[in-house]
Amino acid sequence: MKKTVFNFILLASVAPFLVQCASQAELAELRYQLRIVNKKLEDMKSTTVGQLQKRQAAASGQVDMVEQDILKMKSQLEETYYLNQRLREQNKELEATISSVALTEATKREEALRQFEEAQREKDARLMKALNEKLRLQQKSVNAIQQARIKEAERRAKDAALAAELAKTRSKSANSNLSSRSGVKYIRLTQKKVKRSVVAKAPTQSKPKTTQAKQLTSSTAKKQTPVSQVENSIAGEQPSDDYNKAQKLYRKGKYKEAFSLFEQIAGNSSSPNSVDARFMMGECFFKQKEYDKAIMQYQNIISQHSGHAKSPEAMLNQAMAFEKLADKDTAKVIYKKLVKKYSSSPEAAIAQQKLGKL
Repeated sequence: MKKTVFNFILLASVAPFLVQCASQAELAELRYQLRIVNKKLEDMKSTTVGQLQKRQAAASGQVDMVEQDILKMKSQLEETYYLNQRLREQNKELEATISSVALTEATKREEALRQFEEAQREKDARLMKALNEKLRLQQKSVNAIQQARIKEAERRAKDAALAAELAKTRSKSANSNLSSRSGVKYIRLTQKKVKRSVVAKAPTQSKPKTTQAKQLTSSTAKKQTPVSQVENSIAGEQPSDDYNKAQKLYRKGKYKEAFSLFEQIAGNSSSPNSVDARFMMGECFFKQKEYDKAIMQYQNIISQHSGHAKSPEAMLNQAMAFEKLADKDTAKVIYKKLVKKYSSSPEAAIAQQKLGKL
């Protein structure tokens, strides 16, 4: 377009000179061409320049819109950056708060755990003290019962001895009366030969007296039999099958009769079944639902025979007895002791299961 305008200007400037030199036809031709050029210029102005202006206007509008979008994006980025800064600050504050709260809670938990352990130790100490005191009182009662039995046995022995002496005296008196009446003369008690008188009915009369003396002697022996048994039980001379008899009674559900036999065996410290018998005494009480008495029997084994094979089972049954008495805290303490002290025993596994259920 610039080249066309330049040519037009050049022709306009040269035209005066050409007028003088050119003919009228040429001039007309030149004018015609100028009109065509002007028309083309006008067409170019109306079409190309308008389109260019329109395109430029549209482009400028799009540029304005893009600039506006860019401004909006910048403002959003600034807001996002500001929000991120605030979030970072809040995160720092939150981390500091969480750290302080966690530290405070950890301190509180440690303090609470320490107080709980101290309270548990104090409770264990009180419990052991109470158990030992009950055991001491029960042992005292047992000793008193044993002393009473000893005295009763001594009294029965004295009564039996007195009855025997009385029977002997009566026998001697009867024999002397019989001899004086029949005229029989005995040389010595150890001699076999006797001198008898001619009286024929003397032996017949003395026979009832002798039978009576024998009856008195046999009755005296019968009276002495339980006394000797009591003395033998006091001295620790239990029959070898007493423990088996007691076990049979226990299996039949005759717990009181079994308890009596177990008690006699437990009182004999030299018996190999004394600790087992003490344990079975606790079992008898447990079966009869006398759990407090069973606890004392088990405690005797736990405190005095901790190395015995029955000690873990005694501790397990003692905890179960406390559980029956609705004292779950004490039961938990004993279960934990059992797991700690006899960890490899079957009773410890059972105690662990019991702890999981409490």
